[in-house]
Amino acid sequence: MSMVGFILGLGDRHGENLLLDLVSGDAIHVDFNLLFNKGENLNVPEVVPFRLTRNIVAGFGATGVEGAFRRSCETTMRVLREHDEALLTVLQTFVHDPLLEWMHSESRAQQYKQRKRNDAKLSPPVVAQQQAQEAIDMIRSRLIGHIITPKIYRTETNNPPMSIEGQVGRLIDISRDELNLARMYIGWCPFI
Repeated sequence: MSMVGFILGLGDRHGENLLLDLVSGDAIHVDFNLLFNKGENLNVPEVVPFRLTRNIVAGFGATGVEGAFRRSCETTMRVLREHDEALLTVLQTFVHDPLLEWMHSESRAQQYKQRKRNDAKLSPPVVAQQQAQEAIDMIRSRLIGHIITPKIYRTETNNPPMSIEGQVGRLIDISRDELNLARMYIGWCPFI
């Protein structure tokens, strides 16, 4: 789920949105409200691609992130890359039928207008469609090997794509970085 969450820009992975099945030990994700990097627009922006705190790593056992976790992340990323067109086709519906939230968000519309430095009046549906296309473009970039956020997307994308192993390794490093975890919202509980 970590790689899928990264690709889709899923945020808000605090303890109450990760449930544990006490019979199988499976982690069950709930509350998918912060998709498409909406977590980066919060008052305290989310800066980690997925939840990988010390307690979670301790639960992986003696190998930590270097065992089954890394292998499953690499396998998941490989499958996502191999089937990127199917995923992008499904997500493309958001361009043609944008989220209602995007259409009625005046502040996001204003942000978009300022970013593009376009003084012409854009209607909410047009802005919503442009935001949806931007989200799809970021997902496409991630699927070819970039670690990209909205901020990076708007500034530069000239770096060559990474291998699957390189991208997964870098994502793990970013997610475990104590400076990044310290910058997370206190309610996210990065210390757990």
